[in-house]
Amino acid sequence: MWWVGWEGRPGQRRQRAGPEPESPLFDRLHHQHFYGLPLTRERLARAVDEATRAALLSEAEEVLQGRWRFFAFAHAPSDPTPGGVTDWHRCEVTGQRADPDAFGPALDYRDPTVVGDVKTIWEKSRHHHTTVLAIAYALTGQHRYAAGAAARIADWILANPPLRGVNWSSGLELGLRLMAWAWCYELLRPHPEWRTWFGPASPLWPSVYQHQVFLEEACSRGAPPTGDLLGELAGQYVASVTWPVFPESAGWQREAKAALTRQAHLQFFESGVNRQMDFGVHLAATELLLLPALLGERCGDAFDPAYLARVARAVGVVGRLRGAGGLLPRYGDEQGSLSVQLEARSVPRVDWLLRVGRDWLGVPVPEPEGGQLGATLLLGDGRLPLRAEPEATSGSFAYPDAGLYVLTSGAGRGREMRVLADAGPLGGLTLAEHGHADTLAFTLSVGSQEVVVDPGAYTSHADPEWRGYFRSTAAHNTLEVDLQDQSTPAAFSWSQKAGAITQTWEPREAGGLLVASHDGYERLPGAPRHRRELDLQGRVLHVTDHLEGQGRHHLRLHLHLHPDCEVQPEASNAWWVIWPGGAMRVRFDPQVQVRWGRGEYDPASGATPLGWYSPRYGVKQASPSFRAALTATLPVTLHTTLEVL
Repeated sequence: MWWVGWEGRPGQRRQRAGPEPESPLFDRLHHQHFYGLPLTRERLARAVDEATRAALLSEAEEVLQGRWRFFAFAHAPSDPTPGGVTDWHRCEVTGQRADPDAFGPALDYRDPTVVGDVKTIWEKSRHHHTTVLAIAYALTGQHRYAAGAAARIADWILANPPLRGVNWSSGLELGLRLMAWAWCYELLRPHPEWRTWFGPASPLWPSVYQHQVFLEEACSRGAPPTGDLLGELAGQYVASVTWPVFPESAGWQREAKAALTRQAHLQFFESGVNRQMDFGVHLAATELLLLPALLGERCGDAFDPAYLARVARAVGVVGRLRGAGGLLPRYGDEQGSLSVQLEARSVPRVDWLLRVGRDWLGVPVPEPEGGQLGATLLLGDGRLPLRAEPEATSGSFAYPDAGLYVLTSGAGRGREMRVLADAGPLGGLTLAEHGHADTLAFTLSVGSQEVVVDPGAYTSHADPEWRGYFRSTAAHNTLEVDLQDQSTPAAFSWSQKAGAITQTWEPREAGGLLVASHDGYERLPGAPRHRRELDLQGRVLHVTDHLEGQGRHHLRLHLHLHPDCEVQPEASNAWWVIWPGGAMRVRFDPQVQVRWGRGEYDPASGATPLGWYSPRYGVKQASPSFRAALTATLPVTLHTTLEVL
């Protein structure tokens, strides 16, 4: 018998016996479905091109060496470790090692002096890299990949006893880990030592049970609707379906499915946009709704048609917001977290999602170039794809319930000019913890080149100062008043949120007009209210900012550029922005004083950083940014023109 201990208040302890798994689990026939499995090596090889195979196997080799390919290590993998051994409690970025014996649910994982950058530790313990090894085995049949995957699961379980250490402090981490383990369990089935690794005496079973009890407790405490909750529920559902071997399994499956159905409607607008207003969360949440539903269909537990329709709309949003060359929008925290890894990290993460949405749900999106490996693992190779025809879309479009507006010009000419504007809520859920103070901000791309950018998120708990900057109004392409954020930040949420209203939306074939305002600064003396007009006419974007109200105020207009861009002055208020293959002239209002900077940071002066960009979580780099300032008595109107040549 195994015991699950749950520690609440000091001196209290609840124990719950964990039963032995039922023996029929170990006699399951190979023809029983787990997503698109079983797939023979030959069938899988036919579905995967050589470049995809090579990328996956290259990453698997790095995993065996103890090297990482996530966050700060995306383009330069971390150093190998002796024997490829993983320290499950160490942050490779800061060198800080969390106490492996601390009581996980009470551990302050937001304190970098205790855990370093907790996301780095958690990312290892999600076991995406272990899934990569299992897929490498499915592709090659080589023992070392299978043994490496099984050894990493066993080693994690040994190094992370129930409720001990930082890897037992977040239900999301447990949910994602269960999904990864389920993939490893099924992908390794053909191996001769499968029964040794996963038979009745395997340490997997007590840990799986303890994971699911933890998730049952976490989900029963009435947690607010967040992406974390979706991860907990998806993990609970996938584990219950994959391993229906405990007395509670049927109940866990039933309750997780019902909760997922509720959350699908709570966490997404009717348009299909995720309410957290973070595109990275949108991707993860869409995956976390799709994966249980697809498994449920394969196992005779189909989800409600309304649920599937919501998932289909969410996939459709991804396909429509994806720009030329696979360019994805950036808004909110955008930390690049995966729900499951079915391809090498070098492969665009949305490709398999779009393929599955297209071929399973009939979502009318263009067929992506990649994603064949992930889609084959999920759908198998014997299913006739629906090959839904992509929607005939041209011109500007919007998701008004989410406040996302896309103004386009020049579509189909290889140099489409695309403006994405935010006139929506900071975050439509309770905490809005992933939202940024970016109301009425916009980004601009030309073809596949980002030009005017959202600088990203950079960090989360590990560096509060930079966390504060990257989610501030000053870090976004909008108007700032009196050096204040539009919304008032709290530690990991917002104590006051700006509310936006759209007055005018006129889409056109070659542009469009958006007029919107927000009330975020009405708390200041004189009750300033910002109204912005974005008018795209062909290759010219006219930005008009009206600040209404009373009194004298200091205004700063921010314009952040991609690191690929260079800035050259033309006149006192006119500048050239040049990038490989293109150029843009920016004209600021004569009333403002303009300066630009790249990589400026002087904490001793108290000045706001200027010219920073985060291409992915854990990385920041210098990039050119404009800051146009004016101190004036309201009302004030400022005109800015961006002309792409």
